[in-house]
Order: sequence, then C-alpha cells, then structure tokens
Amino acid sequence: MISPTREPDAFPFRATSPSGLSFELNANGSIRRIDHGDIMLNLFLGNEAEGGPANIYLRRLGSSVEAVSLLGPGSPASFRTTERGMVACGKWRELVFRVRLVLAEAAPAWFWHVELENAGTTGVSCDLIHTQDIALAHYGAIRLNEFYVSQYVDHTPLNHSSKGVAVASRQNQSMGGRCPWTVIGSLGKGVSHATDALQFHGFATRAGGRPGALAADLPGKRLQHEHSMVAIQDSPIVLQPGGKLQRGFFAWFEADKPHATSAEDVARIDSALSMPEASCPPWPADVPGSGPAPGLFSSAPLLEACDLDEADIRAAFGTAPRHVEVEDGRLLSFFTGERSHVVLKAKEHQVLRPHGHLLRSGGALTPDESALTSTVWMGGVFHSMITQGHVSINRFLSTCHSYLGLFRSHGQRVFVEMDGQWRLLGIPSAFEMSPDSCRWIYRHPGGVIEVVSSAPDDRHELLLSVKVRQGAPARFLISHHVAMNGDDGSSAGPVQYERDGSNAFVRAVPDSDVGRRFPNGGFLIGPSEGTRIERIGGDALLFADGASRHQPFLCFVTAPSRSLGLRIEGRLIEAGGKGITDFWGNIGSGLRIEAPAESALAPAAGRVAEILPWFIHNALVHYLSPRGL
Repeated sequence: MISPTREPDAFPFRATSPSGLSFELNANGSIRRIDHGDIMLNLFLGNEAEGGPANIYLRRLGSSVEAVSLLGPGSPASFRTTERGMVACGKWRELVFRVRLVLAEAAPAWFWHVELENAGTTGVSCDLIHTQDIALAHYGAIRLNEFYVSQYVDHTPLNHSSKGVAVASRQNQSMGGRCPWTVIGSLGKGVSHATDALQFHGFATRAGGRPGALAADLPGKRLQHEHSMVAIQDSPIVLQPGGKLQRGFFAWFEADKPHATSAEDVARIDSALSMPEASCPPWPADVPGSGPAPGLFSSAPLLEACDLDEADIRAAFGTAPRHVEVEDGRLLSFFTGERSHVVLKAKEHQVLRPHGHLLRSGGALTPDESALTSTVWMGGVFHSMITQGHVSINRFLSTCHSYLGLFRSHGQRVFVEMDGQWRLLGIPSAFEMSPDSCRWIYRHPGGVIEVVSSAPDDRHELLLSVKVRQGAPARFLISHHVAMNGDDGSSAGPVQYERDGSNAFVRAVPDSDVGRRFPNGGFLIGPSEGTRIERIGGDALLFADGASRHQPFLCFVTAPSRSLGLRIEGRLIEAGGKGITDFWGNIGSGLRIEAPAESALAPAAGRVAEILPWFIHNALVHYLSPRGL
C-alpha cells in the first residue's frame, strides 16, 4: 500500500470571524471555499493543483494591456495565512504589490486591501479587476450541478455615489426558506462590471489564452448564465516613480434577503464601508518568503495544435466527407466513414458548449452493473466521470467542472514532453467521434500526435492509446484525478493503490461510500503490451518541487516512445455475460433510410439516416447508464 511520505500540511487553512464567515485557503494562495452557516458563497471549489476562479488582476495599461493575477499559483506573490485572512507580497514588472484579505468581526463581510508601489523610473498607468464566483447555495446543490445553481442567481448592478458600480447577487432558489444575498464592489471606484465568467473569460481560457476581458474592459452589462461570477473593474490610476497607493474591494453577505434587489440596497454598501476593517490595517512586518512551487496544471502550456490542411484531412479521414459544414470558406465539421463525425478546431473555438461524447463498455441491451461508462471532451479530456454501474455511484475518476476551461485537472489528462518541458494536450486540430471511440489529432510544429479513447463492446474496459504519428519519440505523463473517496475527488488525501509490476490497483478508503460497499474492490490501471512505464506515483509528480500536496492524483510517466496505451478495469462488480457482437454496428437491425436520388426529399432523408444511429446511441446510454453531456 502506498502511503504519504510525510504528514499532511495544515491546508486548506480555515480563516474565520465571529460573524460566522469562514474562508478555506489553499497553500498556493487561492480560495478553496467561502461559507456562512449552511451556505457556500462561492461556486467552484479551488484546489491545490490549479487554484480557483476568484482572483484580483493587476493590469498595466498602455498601447497594449498586460495583466497578472495576484492570487493563486499564477501569481508572482508569496503567501501567508492569518487568523482572519491572508497576506500576499510580490513584484511584477516595476510594480511592488501587497494584498491582504481581512474578514470583518461584527458582520459577515470581507475586504481585499491592495497596496501598489512603483519601483521603476517612469510613471505607470494601471488598474485592478476583482473576480468572485458566486453560488449562495447549499453545498450539495452546488456540487451536483454548478450550472443549474448559477441560473437562479439574480445579479443587479447598484450605483454608489462615491464608490461607483457594485453588483448585488441574490439566490432566487430558496435555500431552506432563505434567499442568501451579497453585494461586491470597489474600495476605490468601480467603473464597470460583469456577472458571468463567460463575459470575463470568453472562449479564450479553454483555448489556453488569458481571459478575454483582461485585454479590453468589462462589458458593464448583466448576463444571467451558467458561470455566475461578479467582476468589478476599478478606476485606472497613474503611479509616478516611488509613488504608493492603496485600493481594494469589499463584499457584504446577508443570510436571507426576502425581497429582490432594489436601489435602496445601496445602503448596504454604506454599512460595509462603515466597518473598521474597510480601512487597511497595518501591514505585518514579516514578509512571506518564497511562493509556492508551480504545478503542471497551472504552469504547463497547452500544446499548440495547428489547423489541418486539405492533405491532412484526406490522409486522416478519407476523400468522401458527408454533410460538410463550411463557414466563410472554412471547413468546420463533417461526417465520414461508416458512422463517424469529425469536428475541427475552428468550430470548437466558436461554440458555447464544447464537443463531447459518452462511451460505454459491453454489448448488453439491459442495464449491467459491471459496465464502465466515461465522458470525454474534445478539449483534452480523454476519460472522466468514470463509473462502474449507475452514474450516481461507484465513481472512479472525477467529472469536469466548467466548460470555459476554468479547471484542467479533472478526469484523465495527458502531458507530452517537448524540449524538456511538459505540455498539456488540450483542444486538438481535429476530433472524431464514433459510437464506441473518440480520436484526437494534434498537428503541431514538431509533428503529429494521435490519441484514441475507446470502450470495447466485448469486455468491460476503457482504453487509451497515444501514438506519435510524426516526430521524435516522446515521454508522456498521464494523470488521473481519482474520485473514489467521495465528493468527486475534492477532498484531500493521497490515492491508495497497490503496484503489481506496471499495474496499479486503486482502492477506496474504508470510510467512504465505495470503500464500505466494496472493501476488496477497486479499479485497475495498467499499460498495454509494449508500453514502458518509467514511474507511477501520486500528485508529487505534478509539482516542480516533487512534494505531495496530498491530492488524489495517480500519475503514470512513460519512457520515450512512439506508441503507448493504458487500460482501466472496474473490479467492484464481477463482469457480466457476453452481449451482442459488434454491438453498435448491429443495434440498428440493418435499418436503412434513403430516397431516390432524383427526389426532392433525398437530402432530408440523407440527414435523417446520418443522425439516426446517434439518436439510438444517446437513447441507449441514457437508458443503460443514465448520464448526459
């Protein structure tokens, strides 16, 4: 049994106030969760691997806009926790900054104080943007579906005479008979705002870029969507050499607000500003030391996938594409082969909801508790939400939270080593979906990498295959965010596994739902024939200092190769009997839909024939292993 090499650090650290407000802070300087009583205020759990969406961004304004985050693993700061908050200190370009989180004593309110100093020789124009994801709901409701919770949060901008625009947020879905409420604004002067992470991040973050709003300004419009987030843009300032200035942000919480937000609620802003903590307390004399060591999910760049040209597409998918989708002369998607659909990179960058697929092992026509089901996504999620049996139990790998790229560590992910640096496989050049498999093609400046995830119909396994089609042999790191111990892998604790050669058998901890029901069961991850494994380990393999943060990751590092594979087997429940041979090929019972070529209905008949197998696939997955994208 693999055990931790040292005792767990005291993280997440909990800062509390007499008002009942508490913040859980990660060692990387990010917010894990904010609570008051039975209400969790933030929407997404921040983690040790990559932080979370709540942040403060410092922007250097000019002909082009540069920006840096002041919190979390992407910050140049070092961090220190305090009884009622946190202190961060660092330097970016010529700007020295200090950030302090302070929880108020007499009321559930908190304040971010930011001090900026120009250590350069010329004046600097800059500003601050604060983002805070908002849920205001019971923990269980949030973890079940963040999108659903977001849809019930009403965001209303409020204009204060001296502090500018603030945003009030009310949870309109009753939480035990209450409607929790917050208002967030600037200690300087808010000049613009946003109410959803879609406005702040756009599609840029999931493509590996920085949030779109950092290069421009916040839109100043309300959007009620699926990633509830309050963003406040502070007014710009000019710092002369040696100049020093303090700004910041405030937040006020009420456990129940019976009525919708109105203009009279500006008075709540005055209540927050009248608190003693609204003035920055003295900065501590002892400045924190070095910052946290970077982790791959926060520091490794995405592999740059190039567009495919016509020759590439012919070589990969043949010469007879069907139902071709073209926009402004650019190919976006098409059908090909017997039953495959191909989406190109250009389309993934345009659509709100990303492309994904559901894979299920076995060939039974009745629910089979031994079957494995996985959700895969075009953006480099090769398996996730893996369960043996029903979707709500027996989960092995975590599900993906957010389709905007706010998190990359969930599920099964793949890094490739190039020029001594790990790069994460994200959005590919092309993504092909078939009923029982998906294929990712990454054309990059150094060659071509092909990844295939599949679920065979003759046995209960989930497979991953990686091939270097062009280019030099490479090492790969495959990470698995294990969710067996509950709460979809959000709880701290290393993965418990046993090694048998290059195989790893993963067990749940005894005091967990899976562990209590299957004390001798688990999941096996092992290499396919010919795959050479250099290392198997926990989350320590994901951090530059090689130290564990006690997070539930299981990682495989392969030797340099042009071909490798892994299989995942569920060993909670004994495998059932053999089902239909060529399950997806025969499931349609040979039904064909076609019309005479000269018929005006021929194109429509062709479209129906093309989509029918996918309707059958969706219906069967919903029936046999209920889940959706």
